[in-house]
Amino acid sequence: MNLQPTDILIRQSGSNESIWLSERLIAEICGLEDSYLKVARIRYKKTVRPCDLAKAKDFMPDSGKSWRWAKVSGHFYYCLNNIPNKAPKHYRNMFGDGEALLDAYKTVCQSKEETTLERRFKKHLKLVSPQYSEFYKDVNDIQRAALSKACAVLDFILDEKDDYPGTANKLYKDLSPVLSEMDLQYIPHNYLKLKEKITILETTDQAIVDIIRLPRAGNNNAEIYNDPEVFSWVMQMYADDSTFSQEHIIRKVTQMCELTLKKAPSRRWYGQTIFEQSKTQFLTGLKRFGASSRKSYIHRSYIPTQNALYAGDCWEMDATRVNMISHEGEITVIDKNGNSKTKKVEKYIIVVAVRDVHSGDILGYSFDYEENHFVYTEAMKMAVQNAGYLPFEWITDRFPGHNTPQMTDLFERMKGQGVKISFTSKANDKAKMERWFRTLQSVFFMDSKYFYGEGIQSRAKYAHRSAEYLKRIKKEAKKQGWNLEKSIEEASVHIEKYRVTPYSQYSRKHSKVHQSPSELHDHSEKPHVTFLSGATISKLFDARKKITLGNNGQITTEIVGVEFTYMISPAYYDIIKNYHGKRIVMTYDINDLSIVFLWAETNNLLVSLCEAELFEKPITKGPNKDLSAVGKAKARAQQIAELRDQELASMIGEDSQLMGQYTEKQISNAFEDNYLNEGYTIPLKKASGDDYSPEDIEDAILKNTSLNY
Repeated sequence: MNLQPTDILIRQSGSNESIWLSERLIAEICGLEDSYLKVARIRYKKTVRPCDLAKAKDFMPDSGKSWRWAKVSGHFYYCLNNIPNKAPKHYRNMFGDGEALLDAYKTVCQSKEETTLERRFKKHLKLVSPQYSEFYKDVNDIQRAALSKACAVLDFILDEKDDYPGTANKLYKDLSPVLSEMDLQYIPHNYLKLKEKITILETTDQAIVDIIRLPRAGNNNAEIYNDPEVFSWVMQMYADDSTFSQEHIIRKVTQMCELTLKKAPSRRWYGQTIFEQSKTQFLTGLKRFGASSRKSYIHRSYIPTQNALYAGDCWEMDATRVNMISHEGEITVIDKNGNSKTKKVEKYIIVVAVRDVHSGDILGYSFDYEENHFVYTEAMKMAVQNAGYLPFEWITDRFPGHNTPQMTDLFERMKGQGVKISFTSKANDKAKMERWFRTLQSVFFMDSKYFYGEGIQSRAKYAHRSAEYLKRIKKEAKKQGWNLEKSIEEASVHIEKYRVTPYSQYSRKHSKVHQSPSELHDHSEKPHVTFLSGATISKLFDARKKITLGNNGQITTEIVGVEFTYMISPAYYDIIKNYHGKRIVMTYDINDLSIVFLWAETNNLLVSLCEAELFEKPITKGPNKDLSAVGKAKARAQQIAELRDQELASMIGEDSQLMGQYTEKQISNAFEDNYLNEGYTIPLKKASGDDYSPEDIEDAILKNTSLNY
């Protein structure tokens, strides 16, 4: 079987695949004539329903009869399944198994060699093309070779077209893929366009070299415009930070050309020579848009840096607006008469967050209506309390209130603990924090129905909720009592959700990281941090108040107009004793008044003393009477009294037994108990001039030896 690459078609219709054989192959294998197949096609067409025939294009619908046919690119093909297999001819059996036939066809296609036409064409191209080179001496060598080959193509067609078998267009159709494969220039590859060239040669007196020429050759409009002064005008306006539009620049330069009697360039010249050039964007980008503009970011250089190696190496702190729908609030305004009155307005909250660069964990955050040093202090305190340490470096911007005495004092205290405080006004210096704000909005806030969308500068299609949605959700929120507390609660829920969500659930960049930010922070080593006690954290961030210690370590003071009582544990008896009646400093957390810390002030430094716990005043009257707290207070006072008496007795010694009627029984009994328990010793004094000590005498008595004196 002499298969050719064009003998078989494979047609896919839905899930069914059919094999179609060319008329040439069928005539050769079955020995049929064209007249027989022509009659077979007419008969088959009559078996197809008119409604199906109207829908048919190249392939006849399957009516179940013999010789189903199709016409593709001017050639007839017949479906293998519809070839008759009746006696005595058995035409279908002549082609064998369908799969074997396809395997043979694929082998033919893979081992396809150049056709006879292709071999003749390439041979002709090699011999004839040099003869046309002399007609193209005014072009460069590359163009001359390409133009000569294009001429040789037309020369070959003129030689072949009269004797080439097939229809009038067959030569052009067979040669077209060869031209495309060789990628010949200055000659059309489409067979109809190629035929037009030959038609011009046959119907006019033009020669081949008259038809084959460079595009736009002789066109005066193609002349290059190269006035340097006009070029400088355009570049000057395009680099101006006024950001003129291209149309405005063209109009102004055209007016200048008219005033100076210069030839104005074409509109296309502006684009090809200046506006569309990469070098123009490179040279003018920073000046045109400004160095701080988002549009100029691709024109700025940056230094790639590695992430922090350990948790606590660096913390970043910044504030952003919480993009939740507004809630109703009140502000005080002054009218024309100078009277103050309240006015209801829509309010939004901001969040100040502290982020660990290594793990991405949000260690602390705080909310308010505006940025101030109070909300920053709260976020910083929460971060240090949650982490239990101070980082090596803390990066923040110059937020409102950063230079107040309170914040300056806090930063100095933190520097005293070894923290490096870095202030920056550049977003790139805390890029991780800026990127987290985008993640918080696009990933986690997106789950909240109260989220109104990203910032107004965002161009993402999903950045903003529709106006109809916001109108509907505002009404719903108002009915549910949406206020400041609920806004903070909603935002806090999603921030905490971020902390416990593995990166792999939403980040393609970190698709292999199956840990959450809080897990990464907890598991990371922290070699460069400064771990702090609760007292030190209180010294750094809590409010301070000076008090006088008295009443056996009992402290009664007012905080925010409310009276609180604190008791120092008897375990800190030495503090109660040594600082009785002295002024000390008390630090307290306004959000947690269950415990306070006491400090001794020495040369503007605070020395830790102890802590004191809140004493809940007992109810001693009425139906809710509870005397358990009274018992605890009495037990504490008794314990302190015993410690005091015991110490006093040890200081008075045996003289307490010799005071006669002035002897205090309690002190005397305490001394006697101490003496019997071998807790009392007679102090020995060294004689003047001797070189031995009382301890030496004691050792000598125990060892029954003598001293040399």
